[in-house]
Amino acid sequence: MAYPAALLSDVPEPFKSESAGGSGIHMHHKFVVIDFDLPTARVYTGSYNFSIAADEDNGENLWCFDDRRIAVAYMIQAVTMFDHYEWRDAHAKVPGGKLYLKTPPAPGGATWFDEDFSDPQKIKDRVLFS
Repeated sequence: MAYPAALLSDVPEPFKSESAGGSGIHMHHKFVVIDFDLPTARVYTGSYNFSIAADEDNGENLWCFDDRRIAVAYMIQAVTMFDHYEWRDAHAKVPGGKLYLKTPPAPGGATWFDEDFSDPQKIKDRVLFS
């Protein structure tokens, strides 16, 4: 899990103050993307927390966009966020916080991306997100 506090030591202003959340308030995304690559694409977003309290007790808003272009834009944001937090998690696990690219394989050797072309689910993901 990556937390904003992990970035405080090497972050310039104004991002350093923002990552600390000011007075304890953190901005966060809440959205659901459905069928971004189909004509039935939808995005649900707003303050709604997808919980019983949101349904029964809180004053929440929930917007639905049924525009494929908007769904694609939100999907790109979702993948960007996922990649960013995956990097932050890897960065936090490395002593000294330095990440290095892997050495290229010898000609004809196995690569880190071989499974993207052999695993059926990864093949589908690669085609879907390309």
